[in-house]
Amino acid sequence: MEGSENTSGLNSNLDRRTLLTGMGVAGLVTAPLLSRGMMAEAEAAGQTLNFTAWEYQPDTIKSLVANWSKKTGNKVNTSFIPNVGYTAGIQARQRGGKPADVFYNFAYNSQKFVNQKWAADLRGLPGADKMVAEMFPSARSRFVAENGAIVSAPYFSAVHMLQYNKKMVAAAGFSSTPNSLQETYDQCKKIKANGVASPYVAYWVKDFVEEYLHVYLLAGNVQPFDNKGNPIFMDDPKTLDVLNWWQAMYKDGMTPKSVLTDDPGKHTTSIANGDAAFYALHHYFLRDIVESKGSASADISQAKIVGTGGKTLQMGEVIQMGGKVTGAKKAAAWDFMKNYGYKDAGGQFTTFQKWAASGALCAPYPGFFTDPKVIAAFPKYMDLSLIKDTFQNASDIVPARTLPWYQGFQAQCGTIIHDLLLGNSNARATANALAIACKTAKSGSGL
Repeated sequence: MEGSENTSGLNSNLDRRTLLTGMGVAGLVTAPLLSRGMMAEAEAAGQTLNFTAWEYQPDTIKSLVANWSKKTGNKVNTSFIPNVGYTAGIQARQRGGKPADVFYNFAYNSQKFVNQKWAADLRGLPGADKMVAEMFPSARSRFVAENGAIVSAPYFSAVHMLQYNKKMVAAAGFSSTPNSLQETYDQCKKIKANGVASPYVAYWVKDFVEEYLHVYLLAGNVQPFDNKGNPIFMDDPKTLDVLNWWQAMYKDGMTPKSVLTDDPGKHTTSIANGDAAFYALHHYFLRDIVESKGSASADISQAKIVGTGGKTLQMGEVIQMGGKVTGAKKAAAWDFMKNYGYKDAGGQFTTFQKWAASGALCAPYPGFFTDPKVIAAFPKYMDLSLIKDTFQNASDIVPARTLPWYQGFQAQCGTIIHDLLLGNSNARATANALAIACKTAKSGSGL
């Protein structure tokens, strides 16, 4: 079975050094392994873990935790912090002397937390290197730092996709969804002329617009950063084309003026009720659109952001182990993390199977997409093969987004992009401002 522990897609007879060298993280072999005696202790009941998550489907989280506790005999105290303000909340707990043993985190915080000793380097833990080896190659650098540290395990993964109204696209005379950013504008313009006031919606609020910077740069065939986190997008002339397109989409009314403050729920309602033709956001938002049962919900399908004309952003958030966890509790915490972000003791993607059913969330493992239980659980109106192809062949994760300084850049990005969209800046000045934001974030002055 594709999702089993023994069919990783790699030669199971490879020795550890050969395996890690082949996947580009040979530095992992230098980490000390836990003793077998220590890991045996994890099988005994009696450990109590403190687990912190944000408030997305808390009942599902509680169910997953309860199932693991029942199987292992270990207890988990689960607490929740709202998604908005989560970073400040989890950092306050770390500084306040009550750190979690396992916790959700945003990927852009993950290396910073390891550097601060708030989160553990997972190298040497049994199965950690195998977990990384089974991921899509494009996904690995979200979880493995340049020095070989394994900083996290997956909570979920997603790709940005285009939710679109099939009838509106056909009525405007188009046989397919856009294959470039320019075609996106052209189709919106024609659909707008057909009576749809604001054909395109996206989650362009200040706190989130940084993701779209990468979505659109990748769609325009621009590499945002090099492997060292240098902003090479500013030297690519195609960047100006992307920024000019973005400004035109807003200035020319292809989006509602309120798109800079609207939340995803409003966009979901808009496209579900036939008030928009396109909605660019994570693939799983199609679930909300269809299940809202709006007047146009049955007409909405999914495609790549720009068809075959570029890539899109692969993103996802992570779980980490507290930096002060030791002994048998560390063994129990790692067993919990593997169950939650990889496979259970039987080699099954048990947690991801449940997330597939409850939220259409994905995992960064090829085996996830061929797991019969995942296929059975995933919403039938979603094309899982299209999503897999997007993960495997048409998306990048932008490794710079996990670097310790990146949050400082992310914090500045919203204001810079909003200035562009509102006409207070031009493409060249915006590219320069973004590059300066990278520099100040790296120097520690970007927060």
